[in-house]
Amino acid sequence: MSKLNKDILFLIFEELKDDKDSLFSSILVNKNWCEVAIPILWKDPWKNLIKERLLLETVVSFLTNESRDYMISHGLNLLIKPDKPPLFNYISFCRYLNLHKLERIIYTIRNIKEEIKWSMISEEIFKLFINKNNRFTHLIIPYGYKRQIQYLSGFEHCFSELESLRCDVKTNQGFLNGLAQVCKSIKKLVVNVRVINKPGIIDLIEAQTKLEDVRFVFDLMTRRIDDILFYRICGKSLVKRANTIRHLQVNNELIPNLSSYVNLISLEIGTHEHNASWNNLENVSLPSLRILKAHKVPTNILVNFIENNKGILLEIKISDISFEVHTKKLIQAIYNNCPNLQYLELIINDDDILELENLLINCRHLDGLILNVFNINTDEMGWDRLFEILIKRASKNLFKFKFIHRTTIKFEALKNFFENWKNRKPMLLHFIEMFHLSSKHLSLIESFKKKGIIKIFYHDKFSYGFDDFEWIKMR
Repeated sequence: MSKLNKDILFLIFEELKDDKDSLFSSILVNKNWCEVAIPILWKDPWKNLIKERLLLETVVSFLTNESRDYMISHGLNLLIKPDKPPLFNYISFCRYLNLHKLERIIYTIRNIKEEIKWSMISEEIFKLFINKNNRFTHLIIPYGYKRQIQYLSGFEHCFSELESLRCDVKTNQGFLNGLAQVCKSIKKLVVNVRVINKPGIIDLIEAQTKLEDVRFVFDLMTRRIDDILFYRICGKSLVKRANTIRHLQVNNELIPNLSSYVNLISLEIGTHEHNASWNNLENVSLPSLRILKAHKVPTNILVNFIENNKGILLEIKISDISFEVHTKKLIQAIYNNCPNLQYLELIINDDDILELENLLINCRHLDGLILNVFNINTDEMGWDRLFEILIKRASKNLFKFKFIHRTTIKFEALKNFFENWKNRKPMLLHFIEMFHLSSKHLSLIESFKKKGIIKIFYHDKFSYGFDDFEWIKMR
């Protein structure tokens, strides 16, 4: 095993890229293993970063004598020169640059009060990353970032092959304009939209030729009057890239012409407006669409959209719909038009449980089900009926469940659910609760874990660390 050639070792270690403990162990085996594992470990040194000071010490070990002398001449003899040079040029292996975490490790240096000295240290450390010897494929820019690194030597070389960018519309506009001049092949773009919307991001979108995954993450609590104009202009820039975009997460106002996105595979759409117009979703058919996530989209609009995309949807997530309109028609639209559905998140109340039975009968490929249980009380029969239907109608494929609940789950109903799950695939179970499960509930769950009825169980209040259709916590 220790004599495997480097190509095979690389393939093996790439599979372990998220398992840092195993990779760290690998570097101790022999020289070959070390030479293959180190670049993988340093590809994204910011991921799951715990020892910030240790990372800083490694980074500053690459400071040149000229940089050290410059800082010492200004009273900054804080960074000790290593006894011997590092074994590898670790920074050259970095392909991910997280500017937020880079700033954080710099601030682990203590006892500096003068802003000018902080500026000197930061600039010298930034030069270790931004130069003609390094090239990044992934960049994360924190909210309101003001540093103008576009003027550093080597900026163009560093970011000319950027594939993924996460930023904020309030990011320094000069920085965004610099990226627009240099980066032409970004595939994934995640944009946080906050109070002040500036045009730099529009220029960046216009410059791209390979956009595949575009996500606008909105702050739903704030909005300016001039946002409409920003949305309109930004939407026009996006639609020019419609042929290449496969994944889209947007506010409703950003896509006046959704039918142009003919190659769209996943769509996440929502709004924070109570009286939003949804003409852009009416009578739209997207032949490649497989994933739909909708937030505050009216039920009648969703029903129409699902009917127009019959037979192709594999994942549906629906959140924050109004119960002024019954959800029965929505559930009916799903089970009448989505026979191949694999994952579903749905809000249901006590009146919808019988329609849920029809859904389970018709959607036999369901693998995971998330139920946002609304208005089912502990002392009523709703929990009994819900679990009885799951026992009776769930296909053999269905074994992953999440329950988002606002009341305590009826104990006897839950016990009956577990007792009747025998001879099925052990379930992955996750409760996301507004009220704590009692110790009695937790003891019950532990007892059925020991019996092999439940394979994995989580419970929390906000589902931190999980993607929507993810039952095993990966981060």
